Amino acid sequence: MKKTVWLVFFVFLVSFSFSAKIDETSINVIVDSEGNSLIEETYFISFSDQNEYNSFKEKIEENISAEIVKEFVEIIPKLEKKEAVISFEEQGENKIIKTSYLSDSLFLINEKITSTEFSLSEAKFSFLKSDEEIIFPENFSLRFVVPRETKVKEVVPTARVFSNTVEWTGPIITNKLALTFSMDKTPEPIEIKETIIEIEVQKNGFGVVSEKYLFKFKSQEELEFFVENAQKNGSSLLSWNTFDNRIFVHIAENDFDTKNASVEFVEDGLENSFLNIIYENESPIFIEQKEKSGRFVEWVFNSKKLTPMVFGGVIILPENTLLEITLPANAEILQSDMEIKKGKILWEGYKTTSKINVVYLIKENIAPTFNLSAAIQGILSNKETLTVLFVVLVVVGLVLYVKRDSIGGKIENFILKNSKIEEAEKTEIEIEG
Repeated sequence: MKKTVWLVFFVFLVSFSFSAKIDETSINVIVDSEGNSLIEETYFISFSDQNEYNSFKEKIEENISAEIVKEFVEIIPKLEKKEAVISFEEQGENKIIKTSYLSDSLFLINEKITSTEFSLSEAKFSFLKSDEEIIFPENFSLRFVVPRETKVKEVVPTARVFSNTVEWTGPIITNKLALTFSMDKTPEPIEIKETIIEIEVQKNGFGVVSEKYLFKFKSQEELEFFVENAQKNGSSLLSWNTFDNRIFVHIAENDFDTKNASVEFVEDGLENSFLNIIYENESPIFIEQKEKSGRFVEWVFNSKKLTPMVFGGVIILPENTLLEITLPANAEILQSDMEIKKGKILWEGYKTTSKINVVYLIKENIAPTFNLSAAIQGILSNKETLTVLFVVLVVVGLVLYVKRDSIGGKIENFILKNSKIEEAEKTEIEIEG
């Protein structure tokens, strides 16, 4: 009953103050992708008689303004307290006054990682409120046209929803007025504080590469978003590069030069979490030179390994990126275009160059000379060796004892044979003499 009385009073007040009256009101709101709104309020007007209508037409003939319209009917922007563009038109028997204006505060905007959410500000519709309820009068409609690429998530009270349009038509009494829609967006790049590329070179010139990406997340939501994608991407280097094109294999001759890749995301808060990629190459990182210099072997850096960092013929090491090369323990650096620090080769971005030259030497080992006295001393000082030697001597002794007759005969025949040869040689010498 109270609501009905309020509506009657509202209509009476308008009719008492002004001679013309509003028969029907519609508010049409067109929302863009940033939440800005173009609002058009349409009022269907009835004049008390033809004279009043003629008087209105005469006054707006040169220019229509809020002040002139106010002499006949109270029309002010409902959603914003600002000046509006006013127009008048006739459609058959209908006399229509329209007001148009812009608003950048009709929706509350909530930026998420993968979407932007827009929620209607209920406070803007205080003109419809009575006590704790919102009342849509009869012959009143409210329509919103949202961007086509949006998803409508909440509409209260129930409204007519078709395509990208939401429309309420009175009479309606409700405790809540809500319209929420969202728009997908490309996530903003997550801040990478530093990228560390470590190459551990093996003796054969091949190496193990470790790439560590240290992140700085803006919020827990952003961290959770990354964790979710880390689970999806797994150890697929292609998936990681698709997710963020700043994550790629930096050391490789081509797309087929990577093997045994593993990827691990270590979650440690917003500022200490990192992604670690470990892999090997199909081809060597340092190439052995065929010509050797004495006892030294020369190894030269395979510059093709930096192909992923070549842009326009120039090698570019990005900002906040460190390349660290650890050579074999017995390597001697002969030449390096990069910084050498504590036996490691370092290159820190931002840097550009047309080529990189790194050469190191490896000293070949030569077989040691045999020392008889040292060998005998080593045998005598080892109890286990002495035991084995004793057993061998016993076995040899037994064999000699068992075959003593056979061996003795062979020795005797050998002596006799050699004695005859010597006698024959002696006789031959005497004859010649």
